[in-house]
Amino acid sequence: MRIPIIIMFFLSAVLLCSSNVSADTDEFNPVLVYQGPIDENSFTVSIHKGVERFKKKTGDDCTEVVIGTTVEDYVTAITQFAEEGYSPIFLLYGNHFPDLVTFARKYPATRFIILDTVRDEPNIYSFVLADHEGSFLAGALAAMASKSGKLGFVSVVDTPFQRRFLCGYTQGAKYINPDIEVLKGFIGNYENAWFDGNATSRLANQMMDEGADVIYQAAGGAGPAVLEACAARGKLGIGVDINQNGLYPGSVLTSMVKQTDKAIYAALMLAKRGIWRDNYKRLGLEQEAVGIVFDEHNKGLVTPEMRSRIENIRKKIVLGEILVNEDTENPPCPNNVK
Repeated sequence: MRIPIIIMFFLSAVLLCSSNVSADTDEFNPVLVYQGPIDENSFTVSIHKGVERFKKKTGDDCTEVVIGTTVEDYVTAITQFAEEGYSPIFLLYGNHFPDLVTFARKYPATRFIILDTVRDEPNIYSFVLADHEGSFLAGALAAMASKSGKLGFVSVVDTPFQRRFLCGYTQGAKYINPDIEVLKGFIGNYENAWFDGNATSRLANQMMDEGADVIYQAAGGAGPAVLEACAARGKLGIGVDINQNGLYPGSVLTSMVKQTDKAIYAALMLAKRGIWRDNYKRLGLEQEAVGIVFDEHNKGLVTPEMRSRIENIRKKIVLGEILVNEDTENPPCPNNVK
């Protein structure tokens, strides 16, 4: 087998290589392709944790590759591995993949596992984490903590996937205070945008200039800069993906954590066992796959009463007494933000 050309072209780092690659889908030869350094993006940190857990549990290897951050880099790498016969191929950024269905149909013998995107194809398997449910809790807590009545939301690319975070956050905030204002901002889609902390920091500062005193960032590697900007001005930030409360203790109100590692681990275990019965799995508050964090770093920011209210809200969402809208194309989400 020849070494994938993409690795040499984009100075990719192959962390661990599986052997005996075959186009036969009965062969378990998984590959995950990361855009940008793993340890500089909270999203990929969680994914890698799931891979490490799988390897420790099974003793199996798994190919992990780091490439550049452009869409072209990503599509080229995925195409290369599909041609090489890897399966399953994890599309960690499936929501950014152009013409995903058309691409998957070119490789009917290859199984694709995607995160947070649903496509009705026989060889595509979706694991969707209910970001909007966890973000609802983050928004509710932000509204409880806000003194100005203005919140902020900072992200990178304006896509339906990113708007799920905004949608849930806005609904949660307005559940507590119907009159609260939510400022939103996306820095844009360009090379290395997901690592452009200068841009997210500027956006956060603009929001604080307009009166926002709690800002939620869903911005990958560009997100910690938002927390830093909030801390520098005595405001509160909200982390995402993993627990970021300890980055700026006393200035991070909470973190909306996603147990992406558990989804990756489950997907790998099912794939290894050849279990492909269900093309769609949804994981939310009920499965404890999303939520917000309380620890020693935000203890002084969250009162017992606030925690009790959040727990009551969480239970109501799980029981279906509160329905969190994830449809970003219709109200209430777009009409509730400025």
